[in-house]
Amino acid sequence: MFKKICTFMLVCIMTISMIGCSSTPKETTSDEENDVDTNISNSDTTELQKEAPMLAEKVKAGELPSLEYRLPITEDVMVESDIEELGIYGGNIVTTTHDHAHWTWGPYTEQSMFRFKQDGSGEVEPNVCKDFHANEDSTVWTIELREGMKWSDGEPFTADDVLFYYNHMSTPALNADRTPVNVGDENYYNAFTSKPYRCYYVIKDEKNYWAEFEKVDDYELTITFAAPKPNFPEAVAVDNKWMFAPKHVYKDFVARKDGVTDDETFPLITEEEALANANKTLEKQWDSYTTMGKGVGYYNWDYYQIPQLRSFIATKNNWDKVGETYELVRNPYFWKTDSEGRQLPYVDSIKIQIINELDQVTLKAVAGEFNFLLMKPEQYSTIASSTKDTHRVSKWSDVTWAQFGFCLNPTHKDLDKRKLYQDKRFRQALSIAVDRNLLNSTLANNQLEPWQLSPAKGMLGYDEEWSKKWTEYDVEKANKILDDITEPWVGKQGTYRKMKGTDKEVELLFYISEDKMKENAEFLSLLQSAYKKIGVKVSSKIEADISKMDLANDHDTSIRLPYGATPVLRPDSMVPMRNYEAWYGAYGKWYEDNKSEVNGGIEPTGDMLELVKAYENIITATGTDRNKVVSETAQKIYDLHKENIWGIGFLSPAPARFLIGNDLKNYPDGLVLADEFRFENLARFEQAYIVK
Repeated sequence: MFKKICTFMLVCIMTISMIGCSSTPKETTSDEENDVDTNISNSDTTELQKEAPMLAEKVKAGELPSLEYRLPITEDVMVESDIEELGIYGGNIVTTTHDHAHWTWGPYTEQSMFRFKQDGSGEVEPNVCKDFHANEDSTVWTIELREGMKWSDGEPFTADDVLFYYNHMSTPALNADRTPVNVGDENYYNAFTSKPYRCYYVIKDEKNYWAEFEKVDDYELTITFAAPKPNFPEAVAVDNKWMFAPKHVYKDFVARKDGVTDDETFPLITEEEALANANKTLEKQWDSYTTMGKGVGYYNWDYYQIPQLRSFIATKNNWDKVGETYELVRNPYFWKTDSEGRQLPYVDSIKIQIINELDQVTLKAVAGEFNFLLMKPEQYSTIASSTKDTHRVSKWSDVTWAQFGFCLNPTHKDLDKRKLYQDKRFRQALSIAVDRNLLNSTLANNQLEPWQLSPAKGMLGYDEEWSKKWTEYDVEKANKILDDITEPWVGKQGTYRKMKGTDKEVELLFYISEDKMKENAEFLSLLQSAYKKIGVKVSSKIEADISKMDLANDHDTSIRLPYGATPVLRPDSMVPMRNYEAWYGAYGKWYEDNKSEVNGGIEPTGDMLELVKAYENIITATGTDRNKVVSETAQKIYDLHKENIWGIGFLSPAPARFLIGNDLKNYPDGLVLADEFRFENLARFEQAYIVK
């Protein structure tokens, strides 16, 4: 089957198409799928029920208001284009994930203010909002909301929910001119969510200026920037998708810090009181206001007590309970319909079995227990061949840069390691000392190819020369390179090289979570064997909170790698512009703290600094030649990665392969699986339906 895949474009200036064909054990074309008689396409749709039977029964019993009340006013209801065909109500999507999977299943139900179009073009369109537009120089954006739209508990969704989220949850302490208060200032405080979102400020005269949100009325607001912000909708869609929160709930979780005295709906409470309220309401035991803020600010969709605009909502807070099923049921106040005015979603619920053991997931998949599953490469052959009569395989493009790899912390707190890790020759030696063909046969059943860390074929930034750089297997050359940058090594078995001028062994220490350790155990074992031949020690340590280590610059070697569709939409994976990725370490902290080293950041130099400059060129570009500047600058970012190979990759990226039960319809093929596009969110789960 051939499927046209529209990937992404640089801020609406280029579209790349590729033709992908699948060789999976069973595939169907869209026409073949549409041959299934669902009793919808050939029926009189005007006679179809406009809401799910389970909701209609509640209305009849007086337990739920009528559909007309639950939807926005008629002209503001969002009518979705049918993905393939009209669906039918009922049934369940059954899948699985592990017990730390906020982000894994979150995109299934996510509803953002602006969403990326399904074609993968990189363009955004209204979603939660009804419309948005900017003034001539993009310094003022106007957002129009949907009148009559409601949270999942029936409370109105208005501009107040957007302003409350922005002013009291997502901004740090600000000065009168809307620049952030210095980290060391006594009046400093971080955002309630713990993370200031870059989409909400601009850089002017080397200072960050936060936008000002103003309410026009209940369903309209303006966002004013101190300098042009032409990519505001795209930046929000990537960085802070939701951009709102139910004020009527969060007013009890957020301590008021900005001196507001004229808002009776936001009572003054202390951090201690806010923490106690959250622990009681959400049945948790956070030990501090800061950790609660991150948990509630980020992962609000975990909790059934917090109202949502999402298509499906939680029923219990058991998302982290291994062995249990975390169920998400349809939101009775969901504000979208299909082309015939029938309220979405179609299925009754999404059932997510919480399983940590990969082999158990494989066994259950083979047994046919799931009608939806994103398969890992090592599972694919076993599962697909065993379920060829009951399931099909849907292939998406993936923006992963490599299958298996690692990066070194260039800002390591050990200065000797820092010097070694910053030496490009060291990274070259580590790359060529590994037999990628052996990894391919052992880890991927020879399905992939030797590959350096770089964009996949058909994706923006793909460069054949880059993909093959330092991929030759040459242990002798690797040892010669290392002889110049470490202490002499005799090659005696059981011994390791020492760092130059020290008695410290050259050791790659992988900090890794328990679930990732299980997935990567064989890979690490192969690395260990390979690097013994060049005198480099490989060891590993299980850590519960890897992200916390990364943020504190306490990591050494990480399996987390750069990725992404384009640095224009998702720069933080390719550029050190916030405290986020392991491969650039504390350089990102420096930039995030307004180019300050006060709080542990480290100022980048050389090509790492050039990455920062390139990013700034993208976000400050204006005028008629903006598209050209953005395109050329994005290419420069790719070129800098190609030159330095800051992370080492070993095998080519595998396509994303979804196991789809024959009973699950309206799940599209050939899309792009990317964090920028919110992963499976592009599938529009609210339109999936079950054939009984």
